[in-house]
Amino acid sequence: METTTSTREPTPTTLHGGSGTARTPAVIATLAALLLLAASIAGQIAAGADYPLVPPGLVIPLVAAGLLLWRTSRWTTGLSLAVGLFIGVGAILTPNTGDHLSSGDTALIASTVAEIVALAALVIAGAAATLARKGARA
Repeated sequence: METTTSTREPTPTTLHGGSGTARTPAVIATLAALLLLAASIAGQIAAGADYPLVPPGLVIPLVAAGLLLWRTSRWTTGLSLAVGLFIGVGAILTPNTGDHLSSGDTALIASTVAEIVALAALVIAGAAATLARKGARA
């Protein structure tokens, strides 16, 4: 009797942890960008940046990542995109980003650059995930 094993490649429908919803590469990239964004804000706080007691830039991406992880749908990918745009506009309009980049503090500069990269990746991946979900429903 011969024993065989399955060597099936992961597909978008199997890229989930058994939770029942597919996670495409765009959704995975969106999750990674949300977590990088939260980590970069934590890095800024650790480097001494002035943030409120409950920093919205840390809490909002974690909530969005939790929702996206819980249920991958067009509204959660769209929400993640909106989070990237909302926090990105805030980062551009406030003088904090410029102040952090010109501070001379290596940790603060690195975490701010990570925030900018995370925001750009979040907007791109969030848009790709949302558009892919829209196309899948059509």
